[in-house]
Amino acid sequence: MPWKEVSTVSERQEFVHLASVEGANIARLSRGFGISRKTAYKWLDRYRRGGG
Repeated sequence: MPWKEVSTVSERQEFVHLASVEGANIARLSRGFGISRKTAYKWLDRYRRGGG
């Protein structure tokens, strides 16, 4: 089975989507995506400000 090719943008979009769900555990999601919590909150802030 070939590897699924994933872009950085689609990874960030998936993270933001999952993190935006009520009750989402940001620390757990961050570990799963291999990013720091600081980066996670930066991405979420950008998304909420409309910066993508």
